[in-house]
Amino acid sequence: MTDSDDSASRFSDLYKNKSRGREQHQSERRRTLLEEQKRLRQTEVDNSRPGLLELIEAEGTDSECSSDYPTQRYRRKVWFSKLYRDKVQLSEWMYEKPDDLDSWFLVPCPVGIRCLLVLRKGYAVAYGKTGRSITRFATRLGKRHCVTVLDCFLTKKRIFYALDMLVYKEMDLVQCECEFRFQWLRSKMEEENMQERFCTGTTPENRWQLELLPVFDFKARDQVEEGLSRYPMFNDTGLDGFLFYHKESNYIYGRTPLVTWLFPFMVPDVLGSEWGHVMHHKYLQQKPNGYQEQGYRAYMDEFDAKLQNKQSQRTSAQVSHMEEGEDEVRQGGDVASWEKMDAVPVGGDDGYADEDWQRKELDEIRRLEMEG
Repeated sequence: MTDSDDSASRFSDLYKNKSRGREQHQSERRRTLLEEQKRLRQTEVDNSRPGLLELIEAEGTDSECSSDYPTQRYRRKVWFSKLYRDKVQLSEWMYEKPDDLDSWFLVPCPVGIRCLLVLRKGYAVAYGKTGRSITRFATRLGKRHCVTVLDCFLTKKRIFYALDMLVYKEMDLVQCECEFRFQWLRSKMEEENMQERFCTGTTPENRWQLELLPVFDFKARDQVEEGLSRYPMFNDTGLDGFLFYHKESNYIYGRTPLVTWLFPFMVPDVLGSEWGHVMHHKYLQQKPNGYQEQGYRAYMDEFDAKLQNKQSQRTSAQVSHMEEGEDEVRQGGDVASWEKMDAVPVGGDDGYADEDWQRKELDEIRRLEMEG
């Protein structure tokens, strides 16, 4: 384990240890984590521990991102990266309204795959939360573009919605506060015209796009009201839910109470009627059957139980299929889109794979093995 991994694990362990049992309020855990975060941030500086950027540079030039990227038609579409595995910052439920709501951002999230988008030397490679490659393609950012790592949602219309920034060229932003990262992401995308320069392809079928997710500051009430009342939120896909970011939080690998999640129909129950009354009525109509009777806390518990059961089933199925020489199985069931879509593969040249993606990927992997 590297020093950087050790640092990230300490943040993760701190969260896990502090989150055992819901009798300890989220606000208490947040305060503890913020205090420890400040102390560890100084420790990282004092010890000169390597960050994500240094690990990327130490890894050398990625074969899939190098300047001599293969031009032949046939390319291997699926591989795993230990470097980007478990590097996505994840949320927990917002069980209670924060006392310091003015210190939070609201970010609407589209239905899509959560991924890390690595931009380097004119190419883009997207990795899922497990480090599994999702897609790769050439961009118009130029061969001299130094490495940039974005936290994104990828929708079925081939649009990457940028949520956060981990690395920008020579800057490692993981230890920077959320407010700075969001501002830096927005300013650099505008300064470098990244949205237009990123866009590839000439038709919707082969075009990849990069968009910036809107961020609403609770300190400016009119901003949040505008965000909660906007419908539809996205033109190409539905609104999955809202992420809430504490402005002082670092980018922590794994789950953290400094980033929380609510489905749109939960906003009135958790944040109260003062915010619920500005929600667009169509979001409130999406309440599942029985939600009103059981309450939002019971719904969260039931949802977590279903999700854990689906993940256990997927793990068992993966082990079984691996023994047979097959690839990952597609996850399904009654779970959130932001979880279940992580298993949906995207073809590097063909967009979202068709229903026969497992057989095609298996054939390609076997072909590689035979060629080797």
